[in-house]
Amino acid sequence: MSRNWWGAVWLEKMEKLAESRRFSDGMKYAAANRVLQMRFEGRTVTARVQGTAEQPYTVRITFDPFADDQWEALFSNVRDRRALAKSLSEGDLPLEIQTAFTKAKLRFMPERHVDLHMECACPDWLKPCKHLVAVWLKFGRDFERDPFLLFQLRGMKHDDLFDLLQGRPQPMPEPEPASGPEPDFDPLPVQLQALPTDPEAFWQAPAVFTLPDEAGEPRLMDEDLFEKLGRPAFANHWPAMESQFYQICDSVYDVAATILRK
Repeated sequence: MSRNWWGAVWLEKMEKLAESRRFSDGMKYAAANRVLQMRFEGRTVTARVQGTAEQPYTVRITFDPFADDQWEALFSNVRDRRALAKSLSEGDLPLEIQTAFTKAKLRFMPERHVDLHMECACPDWLKPCKHLVAVWLKFGRDFERDPFLLFQLRGMKHDDLFDLLQGRPQPMPEPEPASGPEPDFDPLPVQLQALPTDPEAFWQAPAVFTLPDEAGEPRLMDEDLFEKLGRPAFANHWPAMESQFYQICDSVYDVAATILRK
């Protein structure tokens, strides 16, 4: 007898998947504690079941994972994610989760053989065999105590689920160290100075910094660059701005030339 509604659904799904006699025999095996060494790893339940043979049979049940877009569709239909996280932490599963699965066009629990992969070393050709049924029912007791297993069976890790439900930010990846050798030149000794707050004084101020010109240095900028571009619409004092732009461009080229010479 199941202790809660999701445990009852778990039992019901296997009863529909298995042939009636094999389901009945599997229930007897589970009740007789013939399921040995059961463990749950990721999306796979593994156990050994003692049948009529001398050696127990190895049994595996694996669930297909949900893709990221399927998880997003599911939780977009959950009205209160924090409430769901609280319920899961308390060992409860709100009934509305079935509705969220339905709206997302996902199956709440396996309803067809293609929803999961079942393996048993016994000679029975029809699966699920009684050994698989026994493991399913035995695992159902753990599932009744911890409904989070429903999400883990579909590939969602515990911490990831609660981060998603409680809105905790995902950790940012550490930046990768810059590749390549360190530059072999010293930084340029540039001293920053405060700029004038008055617009007239700002556009008449000298360039941020200048370096002494060296004879023979070619200029990469056309002297009539700003004449070709034309006066911008926002410029009320274009002659002063144009002079400032020329000074800035000259300074940039001087810096670049100095670096290259280094």
